[in-house]
Amino acid sequence: MAQLDTSMRGKKNGHARGALKARANDVLDDFVELRKDMSRLADAANKAARDEVKHAGSRIDLFSKTLRTRASNGAGYAVEKIREHPGTALGVSLGAGLVLGLVLARR
Repeated sequence: MAQLDTSMRGKKNGHARGALKARANDVLDDFVELRKDMSRLADAANKAARDEVKHAGSRIDLFSKTLRTRASNGAGYAVEKIREHPGTALGVSLGAGLVLGLVLARR
């Protein structure tokens, strides 16, 4: 009977080893799939980030063009008003310079 026990035990261990190997192979296959999925996810995130940077660049370009246009229009308006009222412009600039000089002199 002792012989039967050891032979049965060997068959059970062999079956257990096979099942363990199969599960280990399944886990390794899952890791390979996970690695592929992570690679695809990283590629998609990279593409999305590049697209967002391009979009942000175009928005910055549009903003800078708008800002330049407004600044140019504002400068043109200021020059026009100074030419219409030179005395007032001189008085305002003299007053602003005096106030600024007093503020800076206190420091």
